[in-house]
Amino acid sequence: MNRKLTDIELSMVCDVIASRMGLHFPVEKWTMLRRNLVLTAREFGFHDMTGFIQWLLSNTLNKDQIEIFASHLTVSETYFWREPQVFTALTEFILPELIRSKKKGERSIRIWSAGCSTGEEPYSIAIAIHKTIQKIKDWNITILATDINPKALDKAVTGTYGAWSFRNSPAWLKSTWFHNNKNRQYEIIPEIKQMVTFSCLSLVEMSAISNTNAMDIIFCRNVLMYFTPEWVKRISQNLFHFLSEDGWFVVSSCELSSHVFPQFTPVNFPGAILYRKTKNESAHSFSSEVSMEKELQPTQPLSSKAFIDHRNEVKVVAKEDLQSIQPTMFVVEKLNSLKVKIEKFNPSTLQQTQSTSEESYTDKVFAIRLLANLSHLEEALSLCNEAIVSYKLSSGLYFLRASILQELDKSSEAIASLKQAIYIDPDYIMGHFALGNLFIRLGNAKNAKRHFNNVLDLLSRCDKDDILPESEGLSVKYIRDIILTILRTQESI
Repeated sequence: MNRKLTDIELSMVCDVIASRMGLHFPVEKWTMLRRNLVLTAREFGFHDMTGFIQWLLSNTLNKDQIEIFASHLTVSETYFWREPQVFTALTEFILPELIRSKKKGERSIRIWSAGCSTGEEPYSIAIAIHKTIQKIKDWNITILATDINPKALDKAVTGTYGAWSFRNSPAWLKSTWFHNNKNRQYEIIPEIKQMVTFSCLSLVEMSAISNTNAMDIIFCRNVLMYFTPEWVKRISQNLFHFLSEDGWFVVSSCELSSHVFPQFTPVNFPGAILYRKTKNESAHSFSSEVSMEKELQPTQPLSSKAFIDHRNEVKVVAKEDLQSIQPTMFVVEKLNSLKVKIEKFNPSTLQQTQSTSEESYTDKVFAIRLLANLSHLEEALSLCNEAIVSYKLSSGLYFLRASILQELDKSSEAIASLKQAIYIDPDYIMGHFALGNLFIRLGNAKNAKRHFNNVLDLLSRCDKDDILPESEGLSVKYIRDIILTILRTQESI
């Protein structure tokens, strides 16, 4: 298994993966692909790569074999209530309008979460519906959640998550809709769990997908960016077909493109843009703040190629500017090379692997986040401290360490780490914001107000729709609104 695949072999493998699974692996992802193919070969029972490659190139993969490949080649980073502006649009505009339109007819709502990964998105949708519909028992709610990765679905079905899945989610979500189990694990309440049906399905094989007709809303966020341009076009057309007339299509903010989704009509909401299937380009607006546009004009228009090869969540910068790097979606996707089976996970082995090899900054960040996500917080903290030794000027690492320390109930150490991040970068908005929140929890209104005012001052220099670095999708307007609400409700501040 120690033979390194040649570029020619990898090129042929990429062609096979693209033709049979629709997944796109450009050259810059080949290092990751090499390592993941080794893991795949072992699971198929091969002891040498030559035999595995010969078998792969000469055989047609069946459904079970494709699922094995998918478990090694696809990785998603997700968490609850991701891109909160989307859920605001859902609960305040889309669902109420949908409810009104169906009051006189069949009381049913059908939603599909395509590429649902470990389930945080469909459960978030179920919570949003439960919050919006008062007499929910009078309604027939269908939430279909699909993914090609069976191991991710196995976790989703349990409905149990670690603290890392709630990063950047509102505090009420975890306290209201989850039971706090042992070992920092949170289990979603039965009322929400039973609303979601999970199924292992590939978007490439739409003909095999059942129960997807006449969907009212389809979520497909951070999924299509992994497919070839040809498959993106085909899948988006199929999803358009599966929507009911006036149905809604939701992609992530980084995937918005009038070139990729020309058949949909973009609709502006406060802090978010969603797509609608409608023949009427002048469809009604939902409030004075919401307007229709005939064509989406994103701040940075994305071509189809830019969409597929999207990496703008991670900036390649000089070492002295490492604090600007954002360890988000592409980081996780790139670092699947460090993936281990959860049931056989050994934190000490991963830590040793990390400390003895020459990994990049993003490799280290992913390993830290993986450990934290699996609730190995002490190991994550140790590895984060090691990374800081190598990248002393990365404010992002100090911020990440503070997040872990907060989960360990080490507030004073978390404050110290955030102060180090701000010392490196005095204009580090998320550092000031996290400190303000920490001081609020500790009852220190004076210091909280000082840091919140620093954030408001820094935000005044930004456009309200800008997405803040390392905020994982939070906009300037959203952060500002949160702070103003906190300041209004804290009489002592």
